[in-house]
Amino acid sequence: MANTGRSRSSGSSAGSKRSPAKKPARSNTSRGSSSRRTSAPMPEETGVAAAFNKFATSKAATPLIFIAAVILIVGIDLLISWNKFELFFKILGIEILIAVVVWIILTLVFSGKKNKDPDGGPAEDGV
Repeated sequence: MANTGRSRSSGSSAGSKRSPAKKPARSNTSRGSSSRRTSAPMPEETGVAAAFNKFATSKAATPLIFIAAVILIVGIDLLISWNKFELFFKILGIEILIAVVVWIILTLVFSGKKNKDPDGGPAEDGV
């Protein structure tokens, strides 16, 4: 029995001698491992580009861009009509009609995509 105890101790010491040689090949820092790879740090933007990106991702961007677009369109209409109010309102009415038609078409297209299943078929309720 004493002999069995020695073989265990000698086996464990032999195993411990081999493990340091195998550890570097299994470590996560080796070239073959993709789990530890990280991308290079992105340079931070400064100045006008950073301010614009912050504004564009904020909740205030959509209403302000909408208001700016409306003011721009009305201004262009005034320049085209040269203070002929009948012409101004005709142009503005046509633009509003076009915007409503485009909005309806986009609403129908995107609501049709939401109702479909990801496989392309109609969505089914799990009742």
